[in-house]
Amino acid sequence: MKNFFRDNPTIAFGLGLPVALVVLFLLISGIPALLVAPPQHDVLYATNYTHYNNPPNGFQIAVVGDRVRVSYYGNTQGYQYPRLWRFNPRTGAVKEIPLMLPPGLLPNTGRPVEAEKTPTVTPIDVPELATLKVDSSSLAPDGYQFSTGTDGYSRHIFTGMFYSSRYRTQAELVKDGRSVRLPNTDNAYYSNAVRFVGWVVSP
Repeated sequence: MKNFFRDNPTIAFGLGLPVALVVLFLLISGIPALLVAPPQHDVLYATNYTHYNNPPNGFQIAVVGDRVRVSYYGNTQGYQYPRLWRFNPRTGAVKEIPLMLPPGLLPNTGRPVEAEKTPTVTPIDVPELATLKVDSSSLAPDGYQFSTGTDGYSRHIFTGMFYSSRYRTQAELVKDGRSVRLPNTDNAYYSNAVRFVGWVVSP
C-alpha cells in the first residue's frame, strides 16, 4: 500500500486532502470550547411561541422590571400553547415550567368570532417564577448571547458548510465561537417559535 501511494502521489493527495480538511475543521471548531469559559447563568426560553391570531389570543410571556410576568389574553381557548423551559448550562439539565390555563375559557370552535372591544387579560400565577430575578438583556452577564439558526449569527464553521437553517432552527447560547445547544428547540421551523425570555441572575 505504501508503494502504491508513493508511486501515485496524485491519488494520495486527492484522497488525503479531504481527510486533512475534516481534521482541520474539527480542530478549529474545538478551540473555542477550550478557551472560552462555559455559560454560568440559567436561561429561560419558550417554545411553540407563535401568535397568528388577531387580536392575540393565548399566553403572553414578558419580563417587567426583573420579574417574569405571564398573562392570558382573550376569553377563548387558543390553537396551541407555548411551553416554558429553564435550562442549566452548568449541568445540562432542563426543566419545563408549567403554565396553567385560566378557568372559564370558552371552547375554540374554529370559526371567526367578533373581537372583544377590550380583550380580557388574565394574570397567570406561576409559582416557579415568583422568586426569580431575571435579566432580559440580549447579553448575559457572562457575555453569552441567545441565538437561533436564522438570526444571522456566525455559526459553527464546519456545520455551517453543510447545514442550512433557512426553515428549521436550533437555539443556542453562543460566545466567541463557543456554542451550547438548548434542549427541545431543534424542531422549530421558524425562529419566532422559540422565544428568549431572560437570564436567571438570582434564584
